[in-house]
Amino acid sequence: MYKSGSRQMIKEHLRTFLMSIGILGLGTFIFYISDIRCLFKYTIGIPCPGCGLTRAWLSFFKMDFQQALRWHPLFWVVPIVILIKVFSQGKACERSWGYRTGWLLLALLVVGVYIVRMIQLFPDTPPMDYNPKALLYQWKTVSGR
Repeated sequence: MYKSGSRQMIKEHLRTFLMSIGILGLGTFIFYISDIRCLFKYTIGIPCPGCGLTRAWLSFFKMDFQQALRWHPLFWVVPIVILIKVFSQGKACERSWGYRTGWLLLALLVVGVYIVRMIQLFPDTPPMDYNPKALLYQWKTVSGR
């Protein structure tokens, strides 16, 4: 059926995938019980490029696709990125032009969507709202700078 090498490779991919899901789940759980939500926004006060992803997925699982896209228009990219990363762990693949170009295009897409969201929604519309309780703002207030 399977060669022993390919069976080992499938096990390795599955292990990596499950570890990724576990780490993401644990991180999300820790942030929610500590009420931080987003470390970037908690520290600096402005939203990160991923702000709204969790709420987008929660809306998606409630079958509210319009709300999911409102929370974060790129929420659907996350499982694709995870699958590509899990199943393309070969040196030849990572050195290929298409692989590197794909990651560059994804980064440009994320930055572009972030800029548009900041222009349209910041500083008053969640999830792109300003956090006046941010550590940086609090530090500036206390230190008088």
